[in-house]
Amino acid sequence: MGTSRIKSYFRNAIKRHRDLFELYTSGLNRSKIERLLQKDTREALSYYRDKTALKNSPAEAKSFKSILRAFRAIFTSFLMQMTPARRMFYILSFFVFVLGIIVTNKLWIFCAFIVLNLLLALELADKLTTRDELEIAREIQISLQPEQIPESAWLSIGFSSKPAKIVGGDFFDFVKRNDNQMLSIVGDVAGKGIPAALYAAHLQSMFESISEQSDSPANILSNLNLLISKRLREGDFITAVIAFLESGDKSITIARAGHNWPLFYDSTTKTIQVLKTKGVCLGIDMDMGFSSGSEEKKLPVKQGDVLLLYSDGITEAMNERQHLFDQSRLESALLESVHL
Repeated sequence: MGTSRIKSYFRNAIKRHRDLFELYTSGLNRSKIERLLQKDTREALSYYRDKTALKNSPAEAKSFKSILRAFRAIFTSFLMQMTPARRMFYILSFFVFVLGIIVTNKLWIFCAFIVLNLLLALELADKLTTRDELEIAREIQISLQPEQIPESAWLSIGFSSKPAKIVGGDFFDFVKRNDNQMLSIVGDVAGKGIPAALYAAHLQSMFESISEQSDSPANILSNLNLLISKRLREGDFITAVIAFLESGDKSITIARAGHNWPLFYDSTTKTIQVLKTKGVCLGIDMDMGFSSGSEEKKLPVKQGDVLLLYSDGITEAMNERQHLFDQSRLESALLESVHL
């Protein structure tokens, strides 16, 4: 009877610990947890390293002193991200914790542990507040996307968008000028997060306005470049590609500004043509250099032809082995799905 009771106790204890583990890990397995920890660690170190002089300092041979200097610089960078009050309490509690271990004073260790966890809770609260604000920004960004596909008797249109982070710099839009003419844009703001999303929303609104005045993709890009160049920070830029679709003469006109080359599937030859039109990124050259470097390409279209506009979020996507999806795989995927 005693043995059965002990076995039952251990079975229940193991079950409780397993349930607790699953609760905190949300069903992640060991390999996923290790991968997430490695990814989070790399991203955190990269973030704090960018806040130090290490980023621009020349590379040096690895030694104990260089590693110690790097650790000190990153640790200092970590401290400087905290508010002065939290920084002071962190340093005091850290030294009390270390001193408590040295002199084996359990009360000091316990008090320092409580303060450190309190600071962690405060930092987590800040992060959660920011995350909630990002969720609102995400909802706004989604609301700015076309709510529905414009109806057309001669076109079948589909789209998909998924940001790398909560919000992103990729954007797309449709403008239906009339029953026979439609303009579409796909763009990508350099960088990710809130700054990129703000630029994307601004450029999207300008595209909708300018598209009502012009049906030339190259002219629209030129006007967008002139306006956005006044707003962008130094070093920022935007890529975009515009397609003008017209049912009157059954044609598509393409112009791009440094964006990924559109792919065009010809239903007659059953081949894919890469539309390599010239064009520099928006925001790099504000004067006539942008207009002179722009090029339009007009293609006749017929039933069964497919035009694919996309961003580098597809071609630069990586699998677990860090292999790029790349353009060749995208072309293969297009060939396999043109009948859908």
